[in-house]
Amino acid sequence: MVRYIQQMIIVIFLILFLATLPSIVLVDPANGTVSLNFARFPSMVGNFFKELSTGSLGTYYVGMEQRSIASEIGDNFFTSFYIVFVGVLLSILLSLLFGIFLSRFYLTKIFRVMMNIISTIPDFIFIIFALLFAVNIYKWTGFRVVSFLPNGGALNIWFPMVLVAIAPSIYLFKLISERYFLIAGEDYIRTAVAKGLKVDRINFQHVYKNIEPFLTADLVKVLSLAIGNLFIVEYLLNVSGLTKFVFQSFGDPQPIAIGLFCMLIISLLVFLAIRLLLYLFKRGFIYE
Repeated sequence: MVRYIQQMIIVIFLILFLATLPSIVLVDPANGTVSLNFARFPSMVGNFFKELSTGSLGTYYVGMEQRSIASEIGDNFFTSFYIVFVGVLLSILLSLLFGIFLSRFYLTKIFRVMMNIISTIPDFIFIIFALLFAVNIYKWTGFRVVSFLPNGGALNIWFPMVLVAIAPSIYLFKLISERYFLIAGEDYIRTAVAKGLKVDRINFQHVYKNIEPFLTADLVKVLSLAIGNLFIVEYLLNVSGLTKFVFQSFGDPQPIAIGLFCMLIISLLVFLAIRLLLYLFKRGFIYE
């Protein structure tokens, strides 16, 4: 219990430090020097908790207009949550399908080649290429794939979900594929094949059961990749998510801290939801 409290305190401190960092770093254009004023950190942290103690989350600016964070954070929170949750869920589904259950088909070879090619491209560059390709599709066919309007509805959210799922899918597919080939050579798999068990039964009852611990252990890594891409995607596609409190804060620690804390909550909720779905899948399809 003490360990978890210590970890929580460290996480809170790191988030507050990151939120106040733009205000701590002082740049002198005249002399071309950069200095750090850590003396401002305690007062800014105190102001943050003082604002929370009044029942307010604070304000942020859109241009010259001052807006309340509490009045807008609900919709932005659920938008970011949907994008991360669907992105992570999609990456797990694709990785399990092509890494285990469809691994023997020729389609998996094509999928593996695509993943290997995409993995050589940095996420930021690939997302930009994907946006340019989506714009060109509209120019060529008149079919709108993506919308850059904050109120674009489904067009403004489904494409970000796909882009957020790419990096986790590459990571998980390589992990699951590697574990699949290692497990396929084990004696108990050969024994199951020799007994004439069907491939699908072997994949469910033996392969998946031995890969699941590695999948759940790396779920935090998958979430970190998804959250990292979320910042890029929401900024480039003008999605009204939590990252706007970070990018539109102009160095104000209050909205940055609120946005980062909400990102932490989203990570926790998605982690619990995915673990629950994996548990239900195991209880429904895997025989103990």
